[in-house]
Amino acid sequence: MSCYRLCSRQLQDFVKTFCLKQDLTVGPSTAKMFYTARNYLAGKIPGELVFAVDKWPDYSAVMCAAGEGTLQHLQEIDSYTFCWENGDGLLKLLRDDKLVDWSRNFTIAAFSEKGVPALRQVCREMGRHVPSPDDMTQVRTVFNSDRVRVRVPGNDSLPDPSLSIGRLERHHAELVNKTWVWGGPPKVLEFIQYVLATFPSRCVYNKLGEILAFTIMQPWGELGMMWSKVPGAGYGFYSTLALFNDTVGAGDAPYGFIETGNKMAIKMFDRAGGKWDPSGPCYWVNM
Repeated sequence: MSCYRLCSRQLQDFVKTFCLKQDLTVGPSTAKMFYTARNYLAGKIPGELVFAVDKWPDYSAVMCAAGEGTLQHLQEIDSYTFCWENGDGLLKLLRDDKLVDWSRNFTIAAFSEKGVPALRQVCREMGRHVPSPDDMTQVRTVFNSDRVRVRVPGNDSLPDPSLSIGRLERHHAELVNKTWVWGGPPKVLEFIQYVLATFPSRCVYNKLGEILAFTIMQPWGELGMMWSKVPGAGYGFYSTLALFNDTVGAGDAPYGFIETGNKMAIKMFDRAGGKWDPSGPCYWVNM
């Protein structure tokens, strides 16, 4: 029996009930799946996203795929996302070649470490290259699980009165494209312009109007694209803290994906009271 692709009405039902069924702060792709679906229904993600489940309505695994008309960069970095409760549901989705196009190269985002054996199994079945550690970028997921505004005793205000907190605008996309670790190509600039025009961001300005740090929400709800002009100066902490608190104020659960080797970012989220996903690390897998 094949998997079940959700229509618009079913996707609305999925978004309404998902938070009742799942804790958004457990599992690397749980919050990502929810906020992607919600933002897509709200018209904030252009093009077509495909949502499918192993069965309906009592699903145990969910997949989101970037379809026709989505931005090229989004298709490349976020081709597929999977969220599952048991391995059988994940295997069913992975094996459905009407949903997963095994004939092309793609990326699986926020893929839990516990699913890697199943992915390798299906790769062998499909005659595909089995991903090695070189094909997988390991990250950790951090949440503000209490959904309360973060206050740091003695450090709630910017350290210099000449500094201020603001928001990035679309015309700042060139700066983000130059400084973001994944920036550079025109397709990435196009993606950044769209993100800045659609989703919240926070940045730290000096008195000359220069941007010293920024943090930008992604289409899937992650607090990402973090940058600081002077690493270790603390500016990045305040831009991230501001966006954390804005997200909580909107009634949402802030979260982020941090590469395991990024000790400075890990320390920053620890300082902000972040809680790390108890289910372990996840990967961006290049297939």
